[in-house]
Amino acid sequence: MAEQYSIQAETLMKSAIEDYIEIIKEIQASNANMTVIKGIRVNISGKPRRLVDIGDLRTGETDNKLQVLVFNTDHIEILVDQINEAGFETNVDGQFVNIDVPDPTFKQLMEVVDDLNRRKNSAIGRLTKAKSEATTRARAAVENEFIDLAIARQTSNRCQELFENNEIKIKKLTLDKVKSILGHENFKKYKYSVHSRWRY
Repeated sequence: MAEQYSIQAETLMKSAIEDYIEIIKEIQASNANMTVIKGIRVNISGKPRRLVDIGDLRTGETDNKLQVLVFNTDHIEILVDQINEAGFETNVDGQFVNIDVPDPTFKQLMEVVDDLNRRKNSAIGRLTKAKSEATTRARAAVENEFIDLAIARQTSNRCQELFENNEIKIKKLTLDKVKSILGHENFKKYKYSVHSRWRY
């Protein structure tokens, strides 16, 4: 009887990789300035509102652009005033407020990288869970005498191999993304910093 238990693990791991690829598309260097912009508060009818309550903040066309889709155009003027007060230049295009942001500092970029690493760890956690579920099912099948020990061993070995291969893929995707976030000079600084020794 051929080993079948690792098939589900392979499917779940493939799904984890595909999801991770989609998740990290949204993580960019411009996210570093997003935190500052998100912290802006606006008084609407005497009540303080967060920017995210009155508009949808998005990354722009470049790393030095952010964009807010303002839900109610009556709020554009007061929002622009607050953004300008925070030291950012803006221009209004209909319902959109375009924000020019400076190049992020190394510290700000490292916060983005830390967020990326949290997501990497979560994706690796999904791989671990997929491996564990398949091997647990195989062990239970041995106990119930549905399969013999040799099949369970094959499952365990195959799941470990799948885990290691997919973990390498996630780490490679992460490292490539870190390079794109930091840029060449900052990546060299990062690579030789204490931070990078235990991450990859």
